[in-house]
Amino acid sequence: MKIWEMDSDSDSVDTGGVGSGAGGIGGVAGDGGIGGVGARGSGKDKGPNLRRLEAEANRKSRQDLAQQNNVPQPPPLRVFSDGSRLLFDWCLIHPLLLSHIICQIEEICWAIVLGRILQFAYNKDNDNINQYKELDIDGFAKKVKLKENEKAHKKASESSMAVGSLKNAMKHVREVGIEKKKDTERTKSKTFTVRGSFLPVKDATPEFIVRLMQTKGPVGMTLDMTLDLMILKMVPKPVDGLKRHVVIIVAHGLTLSGEVFFDVQNTWGTDWGDNGHGRIIITGKLMIYFI
Repeated sequence: MKIWEMDSDSDSVDTGGVGSGAGGIGGVAGDGGIGGVGARGSGKDKGPNLRRLEAEANRKSRQDLAQQNNVPQPPPLRVFSDGSRLLFDWCLIHPLLLSHIICQIEEICWAIVLGRILQFAYNKDNDNINQYKELDIDGFAKKVKLKENEKAHKKASESSMAVGSLKNAMKHVREVGIEKKKDTERTKSKTFTVRGSFLPVKDATPEFIVRLMQTKGPVGMTLDMTLDLMILKMVPKPVDGLKRHVVIIVAHGLTLSGEVFFDVQNTWGTDWGDNGHGRIIITGKLMIYFI
């Protein structure tokens, strides 16, 4: 995965992937650090004070234990009433980035999924939640779909925002990026923009998706708008001419009989499925994409 950040009127800055340019763990110690020069003694080598060293070690051990006990632990992986159980869930690992369920008004599920995956990838390694960047997904959708002369005058209707494929949207994320939401709301002359490269996989199997999502993060998935999707059963093979829909795979697990299923997060609000989530079994191969 590679992500860039840039100002809209400046050259892009390659951060070398997610992370900071600081020294990181094991950086240069300051003056008088470990093994630094101590105070002057009496000139006699008395050796180490064993009692003092033991007391300091015990105190540090108690502090470390207290810190471990104060760290909030994630809740256990969910077990469903039919015996199915989750084995891996990104929502438990990063709840602040994935807990919010969106209810789309226009046909911009494609923009919501791409934007949220990019937003997750950029923020997930930042320990300071106050520095999380929320991206302007509505603005991204309009820039991809509407022509330049339509942006200021035409209000997008529901039908006008659907796209035939994700190719142009992925190209926009890679070359232009998605702006930070607060910057666009305040109409700043400079806006913080996040770019990233989505990689599509045309014929992904359930086994491939399991391995991929555990290492890369939530995965986007395109499916047909069928009754099976509405009632959360199996995902059928794609059929030409059917309307398509996009969701995010956030978790995977096993049914009681040992069949792989996926927990998908939809963009139809909390009334769909179980608070906006649904369990889906993939019977064949389908299109996915990740960053």
